[in-house]
Amino acid sequence: MRSVMHIMILLLGLFSAVVHAFHAEVNPLQSPIAEQQRLRQLYALVTPATMTLDDLLADPVHHHSFTLVTPAQSLMFEEDQAVWLFARLYNNGSRPLHTVLEYDFPLADKIEIYQLQRSSKDYNLLSRSGNSYPFSERALPYRSFAVNLALLPGEETDIYIKVQDAAVVPGDVRLWRHDHFVATMQQNAMLDGLLQGFLLLLALYNLVLFLHSKAKHYAYYSGFFLSFALAVAILNGMAFATLWPEYPEVNQAILYIAVGAALLCLNLFTSHALQSYASHWWRWCSYISSFSALLLLFSPLFAGGQTRLYLLFFALCWVLLSNFLIALSFSLAGHARARTFVWACVLTLCSALLLTLNQAGYLQADINWLYILFSLVLLCLALTSFNLQGSRLPNEPALPHAASMQQYYDIFHNAVEGMFTTTPDGRLLNANRALLEILGYPDRDALEQAISGTGMARFYADPAERQYMLRQLELGSEKSFEIRGLRADNSPFWALMSVRLARSVNGSDAFVHGSVIDITGQKLAHEQLAYLANHDSLTALYNRFYFDQQLQTLCDGHGGNKGAVLYIDIDQFKVINSSCSHSAGDVLLKQISELLKRLTGHSGPLARLDSDEFGILLPGKNANEAFALGYRILDAMREFRFIWQDSVYHASVSIGIAEISSDDQADNVLKKADAACSIAKDKGRNRIQLFDTDDQSTQQHHAEVQWVAQLRQAMKDDKFVLYQQPVRALNNNSGGLHYELLLRLQGDENHLIVPASFLSSAERYGLMPQIDRWVIRCYFRWLQQHPDHMQRLALCSINVSGSSLLDPTFKADVQQLFSGFNIPYQQICFEITESAAIVNLQNTLAFIEHFRALGCRIALDDFGSGFSSYSYLKHFPADFVKIDGHFVRDLLDDHYDKAIVKSIYEVAKAMDMLTIATCVESNETLAALEIMGVDYAQGYAIARPMPLHSLLT
Repeated sequence: MRSVMHIMILLLGLFSAVVHAFHAEVNPLQSPIAEQQRLRQLYALVTPATMTLDDLLADPVHHHSFTLVTPAQSLMFEEDQAVWLFARLYNNGSRPLHTVLEYDFPLADKIEIYQLQRSSKDYNLLSRSGNSYPFSERALPYRSFAVNLALLPGEETDIYIKVQDAAVVPGDVRLWRHDHFVATMQQNAMLDGLLQGFLLLLALYNLVLFLHSKAKHYAYYSGFFLSFALAVAILNGMAFATLWPEYPEVNQAILYIAVGAALLCLNLFTSHALQSYASHWWRWCSYISSFSALLLLFSPLFAGGQTRLYLLFFALCWVLLSNFLIALSFSLAGHARARTFVWACVLTLCSALLLTLNQAGYLQADINWLYILFSLVLLCLALTSFNLQGSRLPNEPALPHAASMQQYYDIFHNAVEGMFTTTPDGRLLNANRALLEILGYPDRDALEQAISGTGMARFYADPAERQYMLRQLELGSEKSFEIRGLRADNSPFWALMSVRLARSVNGSDAFVHGSVIDITGQKLAHEQLAYLANHDSLTALYNRFYFDQQLQTLCDGHGGNKGAVLYIDIDQFKVINSSCSHSAGDVLLKQISELLKRLTGHSGPLARLDSDEFGILLPGKNANEAFALGYRILDAMREFRFIWQDSVYHASVSIGIAEISSDDQADNVLKKADAACSIAKDKGRNRIQLFDTDDQSTQQHHAEVQWVAQLRQAMKDDKFVLYQQPVRALNNNSGGLHYELLLRLQGDENHLIVPASFLSSAERYGLMPQIDRWVIRCYFRWLQQHPDHMQRLALCSINVSGSSLLDPTFKADVQQLFSGFNIPYQQICFEITESAAIVNLQNTLAFIEHFRALGCRIALDDFGSGFSSYSYLKHFPADFVKIDGHFVRDLLDDHYDKAIVKSIYEVAKAMDMLTIATCVESNETLAALEIMGVDYAQGYAIARPMPLHSLLT
C-alpha cells in the first residue's frame, strides 16, 4: 500500500513533525478497563527497516531518541525505513487486566507487535502480520491489527510496534475492553457493509436506468460506483479479509485496476453527458484523462511500484483539475445544466478522496467524515437528478414516466433489506421480497392472510413494542429500534427496524414506511460473549472474574458472619498433565469439576480460578460448615479414580479455608485462602488448612511470601547490588583480576541484606532462574560499559543455582546474553554447587559441555558439603574444585579437616583440576594451604567482599 500513501502525502500537507524530548511516561491502566482508551503517552522513532528489537534495546542511544507523538499526528519516512512506536503500560489496579491492544491502520504492509516484560527484560512477539502476509496470520481476525494483552496487578510492561514498508503511519494506539472491541468491530463491519451496499445500490440504480433508457452515461456512472466500491473495499481491508485472504500480493494490482476503472468511467460519463457543450480544449483534456486512466488500469502489466505511483498521482490530479476547470468555465459561461453535471463530478471526486483518506486513517478521527462523505454523495445525486427532471440530457432521449416507475419498483423489491409500507393501525400496503424471506412467507398473499386479523402486530414478540413505536413516531418523523420479532413458524428473531411516518398530499392519510435488517446472529454473538465473560470455556464453571465480583459484593455487605471461601488445588494435576497429555489434563479437570458441582450443590458459587485451582464461596457460612464441605470433598476424592488409556490414576486435593472478616476485601480473602492451601500442600497434601494469623505455619508462609514479593520488586526496580570478592593465586603469579561475583539486596534505609536471608525463599518459590538471569545480564552490561576493566579481567566466577539448570530455556538465554553483550567466554567461570550438580546430572552436564566448549571455565562449588563422593568428579569436566569453608576454617586445629582438604587437593590434581579454598580467615591458614599445594584461596584473610564498582577506583 506504500504507493497509495505516497499519493496521499503529495495531495495533502496533513502531517507535521513536532519533536519532543523523550520521557518514558507511563500509561496508567485500571481494572476493569474502560470501553476504550487511547494511549496518550506514545513515542515514535524512525529507523532503518532492517533494525530489529534486539538492536533497538541494545543501544541506549536509539531508545532515548524516541519522541512523543500526538494522537492526530502522523509520521512520514522513507521507503527503506520503518517506524517504531513505543508505549509503557502499568496496571495500577488490584486485579489482572485483560484487554485488546489495537493499531487501526488497515493499509500497513508489515506490522510487528512486541511485549517487553520489564521485570525479566524478556520480550515476546505478539503478532507479525500486515498486507504482505496472509490474513490468517493475524493474531485476531479483524481488519485492523489487534492482539490480546494481559497484565498482572502492579505489572509494568513495554509495547513496541514496528511499522514497515509504508509512507505514512498514524500515531494512534488504543486499548479496548474485549467485549466492546468485538462489538465495535462488528459495528464498523456493518457500517462498511452499508457503505458498500449503498455504493453497489447506486451502481445497480444507474444500471437499471441504462437498461431502460439505453443512455450510455448511466452505464459509465454505474461502472464508476462499482469500481469505486471495489477500491473502498481494498482500502478498508474488507476485500483482503473476505475475497483473497491468502493472496496478499493481489491487493496492489487490483487497487490500481479499480482506481483506473473508476477514473475512466467517471471521465467517460462527463464527456458523454456534456459533448454538446464541450470545447476543443476540453475534448483534448478528456482524451488525456481517459488515456491516463487506461494506463493506470493496465499499469500492473508493465510498470513497477514507483512508476505506478507517479502515474496514479498524475491521473488523480489531472482528472480532478480538468473537471474543476471545466466546471468553473461552465459556471462563468452560464450553462446551467452542464454546470450542474460537472460540479456533481467534482464533488464525487472530492467525496472519493475524502473516503480514501478516511479509510487510510489520515483524517482527524474526532470528525465524522463518513457523514460528510454521504452528504457529498447525496449532493452529487441531487445535482444529477435535478438535471434529469423536466428535460433530457444532450443527445439522450427522455425517460418515459412508466419506465421511471418500473425502475423504482425494481429497486424496492430487489433491495437486500426488508422494506414495507403500512397504515398506523397495522394494515399492510406493500412489502418486498427480502421482508417475506425474513418473516418466512413464500409470497405476499400468504403474508396478508396471516395478518388479516391482528395486523402487523402479529410479528412482535411483545405487541406493546408496536404501540411504543407508534407513540415515538408521533413525537418525531423518523425512528430506529431493536425489536424481538416472530417468524411465520413463531420462531423468535432479532431485527433492527427503521421507520418513518409520512402523510399524504392533502394530509388526511398517514403511512408508516420502514426497513428491517435481521440481526439475530449478532445478538446471539453478544449473548455468547456475555456468557464467556463470566464462565470458564473448558469446565463451564464460573470464572475468576465472576467469582471476584461475587466475593467483593459479599465483602461489601453488612452483617456479622459474611461467609467463607474454600480454595481447592489438585495435587497430582501437573504429573498427569505432563505424563499423559494436555488432553488428559482437560478431561481430568472436567471430571473433577462435575464432582465438585455435585458436592457443592446450592451452597454457593463454584468457580475455576486458575489452571488446576477452584474456589467455592459459602455466603453466611462459618469455618465449621466450610470444614464439613471440605471433608466431603476429601472423602469423594479418595474414591475418585481417573482412567486414561487403560491406566488408572489417583488424585487428591489440598484445601485452604479463609473466613471473611468485616473489613476484608476480595483479593485479601483469596490471598488468605490461597496461603492456607499452600500450607496444606506443604504439610503433605490431601488435607485441609484454616487460615489463622496466630498459627506458626501461617506466619512462616506469610514471611516467605513477603520475601517473594520483595524479591520480585527488587528485580523490577533494580534494587539488587553486585559485590565481588577477590581470589588469590597461592603458587603462581597469574596476571589479571580474579574474583567471585556476589549478590546483595538493598533493604530499607539503604542497608544491605546478605543472600542467606532470602535465597531459601527464592529457591522455594522458583525465583532463582530470574535472579540468575538478572545477575548475568547486569554484570555483562557493566562489563560492556567498562571496557578498560574487561581488559584487566582474568576470570570472574558467577554462581548458577540448581533451579536455573532445570529451566529448559536458561542455557539459550545465557548464550544470547554472551552474544548480545559480546563478552569473551574465557573470562567467565560458572560455579555449580556439588548438590545441585548431582541432583540435576543430565541438565548440568549439558550446560557444562556447551559453555566449556566455547571457552568458559566451570567450578564445582562447596565440594565436600554435599554427597562427598569423589567418584562424581569423573562425571564433571570441571576446571576448579572449591573446597567447602567448613573444612578450611578449622584446618589448623582439626587434623580431620586437614586430611579432608589434602585429599580433595590430591584427587583434584590427579584429574587436572585446580583447587580453591574458601573461608580463609587468617594468614596462618593461608600459609598452611600454600604448603599443602592448594592453588587458590578466597576469604577475609585476602579481602572482604566489596561493591563491584570499587574495582574501577
